[in-house]
Amino acid sequence: MSNKVAISIIVPVFNSADYLERCLESIAAQSFGNFEVIAVDDGSTDSSAAILDRFAGKDSRFKVIHKKNGGVSAARNDALEVAVGEYVMFVDSDDALQPGSLMLMYDKGRGCDFVLGGYCERKDSGREEEFVPFPGRFSGKDGMTEFWDRNLRHNCKMMDAPWAKLFLRKKVGNLRFDTGLSYAEDKIFVFSFLEKCDSAACVDLPVYSYYIRGGSLGCDKSSDRHLLQLRHLLGEYAPLLSKLRSRFPDSIKVASLYHDDLVMRYCCRILNVFLTRRTSLLDEEFISWIYSLMSADTKLNLFTIRIGQVPNYLLFKLNRPAVSVRIYNRFAR
Repeated sequence: MSNKVAISIIVPVFNSADYLERCLESIAAQSFGNFEVIAVDDGSTDSSAAILDRFAGKDSRFKVIHKKNGGVSAARNDALEVAVGEYVMFVDSDDALQPGSLMLMYDKGRGCDFVLGGYCERKDSGREEEFVPFPGRFSGKDGMTEFWDRNLRHNCKMMDAPWAKLFLRKKVGNLRFDTGLSYAEDKIFVFSFLEKCDSAACVDLPVYSYYIRGGSLGCDKSSDRHLLQLRHLLGEYAPLLSKLRSRFPDSIKVASLYHDDLVMRYCCRILNVFLTRRTSLLDEEFISWIYSLMSADTKLNLFTIRIGQVPNYLLFKLNRPAVSVRIYNRFAR
């Protein structure tokens, strides 16, 4: 086997002691051994740092970066700066690789810019559900158009997280995670990478175990902090979708992202918050900007929205932001 590292596996770690050994053992036990692990201890206050140092002490393929807490995006970016592998893979510290994953993905995808694998979603209740992509290798504009149309699912399932994937490192280049985003930053990274891709391979088997814990805390989707995150996200997502549509103009699924995801998922979420809760972030400028994003949606009409969005849609069609602000403030609690 060549001395060149085939896969750099990046593991951001923050207070993951309860799950970290399972994650690291799943990597160490892989039959494919030509990898390096770059584990970034993001200022953990539990025993995570000691666990990482122990693994690094017994296996030279495991490298540890200890740093002050800066968030998962900064941790991943720090690891990207020192990764040397042909491909980059991301593994979350509370998840695990399936046996044989590295060999399967590397063999199936070698020579491609991007490799997409399936995953198994595991819950504390014992329930498991598998999600796998459409198998094959795809190259060139037509091939990548087929890749999108075969694999883009509802709510971007499989495509909105960086794990269960291989990214050709030289294609990653200077692309990094946005440290100002703590919501959907993974999707922005993956889609930004795919906008540059000329080839992809898909493995229609679970290569990754994604654990959903009953006590996991999701973001508060009605908080002001979340609204600010959505405003930041949309500022990046809208021009990114424009690039994707220009790159893959014949993709039905890429074309549908603007309506299905950006408008119906994110813009409508913002308007629903305005409709149900008072917030100092509601002003004419914010409403006008959201309406400008919605105006670019050629699929948006009364028959393509959910019934709960009718009030928001009617206010949008009125297109008088000052009136919208008054009405939202009148009915919000």
